Amino acid sequence: MKGLIVLANGFEDTEAICTIDILKRSGMTIVSATPHENLEVVSRYGLNVKADIHLAEATEKDFDFLVIPGGRAVFEVWDKNEEISKLIKDFIGAKKLVAAICAAPLLVGKIGGYENEKYTCFPGCDEKVTSGKLKGCCGTITSGNFITGKAMYYTTDFALAIVEKLLGKEKKKEILRKIKGRG
Repeated sequence: MKGLIVLANGFEDTEAICTIDILKRSGMTIVSATPHENLEVVSRYGLNVKADIHLAEATEKDFDFLVIPGGRAVFEVWDKNEEISKLIKDFIGAKKLVAAICAAPLLVGKIGGYENEKYTCFPGCDEKVTSGKLKGCCGTITSGNFITGKAMYYTTDFALAIVEKLLGKEKKKEILRKIKGRG
């Protein structure tokens, strides 16, 4: 499995880094993409990261799933970026998994992505969502080809839900044992 995670200045540190870590531990290949020309990205709390590729190089055909972390990047970069909207639409159209956490579900929801699906997001970030059924009480939801997480607190559950959806319950249990130190 090969996944694409998108990063822009202001991304939520834990939602991106923890998710990447868990997905890589499960044996998946994860590629990061950014719209920033020099590939350098600064997280919400000042972590400097170099993305693997420029967003313009990313195409749904090269990946099995898409991950979108939340943070200020959602409002300051992605909400104004047509490339990310097209990429999300391409993944949805190909019936591939789209996983978004915290504020990021609004990017999927504002283009009608959650039609007939359940989702969760950070409180208030559903205002632009045009379809779907908000389940604000849930930390992580898997519905159809979507996985959503409510907030940073649920990042581990969010990442493990991706593992389960793509690699099965046994792989999820294996990774959970390892990250709990139960080998």
